Amino acid sequence: MNPRRSQSDWQRLIDEQKVSGLSQKAFCAQTGIAVATYQYWKRKLRVDAAVQSDAVTGSRKDWLELTPELSEPALGWHIELDLGHGVCLRLRQG
Repeated sequence: MNPRRSQSDWQRLIDEQKVSGLSQKAFCAQTGIAVATYQYWKRKLRVDAAVQSDAVTGSRKDWLELTPELSEPALGWHIELDLGHGVCLRLRQG
């Protein structure tokens, strides 16, 4: 029966493989781990780390912050949203 490993156990194994100089296949054969299981955990830990990093920093790579350049105060505004299928929403002030 294969032992159940924690995330920290898998991270330790992945770190060991990196410094071992062995290929993933050779390392897995030496440690008795299925290559597919090793690759699953390597990918999972990388994705989890990226998600946690985005949550901590609040950075999102799919959003771009825009800051308007106003030369003088606007007296009113006009917003028009084209919602598709011939529907347009218009908002005005001033």
